[in-house]
Amino acid sequence: MSTHPPRFMQYSTTPLAAVGPPVLLVDDETEICLLIASALRKDGVPSVVTHSLSDARRCLANTQFGAVVLDIHLPDGLGYDLIPEIKARSANTAIIVISAVDTERETALGRGADAFVAKPFDRSAIQEALRRSGITG
Repeated sequence: MSTHPPRFMQYSTTPLAAVGPPVLLVDDETEICLLIASALRKDGVPSVVTHSLSDARRCLANTQFGAVVLDIHLPDGLGYDLIPEIKARSANTAIIVISAVDTERETALGRGADAFVAKPFDRSAIQEALRRSGITG
């Protein structure tokens, strides 16, 4: 029997039920996920990290998220494709799109994202987007 590494990770030492709904981070760049997860942890917000659309869909099927931070260019497709699925599950889930291509801002917002943050970004840009979405104080 072979063992496979987990495809998504929970970044919180507090059980998810003890705080509000977690934030789903969907980005194929591990460093970006760690930066955002660290910022969320400082604000007491749990996060779940995944690196593909397929794994994000599995997470969304099993957990109610307060927000999704979503990269556009993922190994198995475009993050845009996930936006209507997220909104269909919960219209109240905030969607923050992140992308290295700043010209995608208009498309992301037009497809239903609540905010857009261009890469590279610093911690304060993500924290501000999360604050405006009502995820952090």
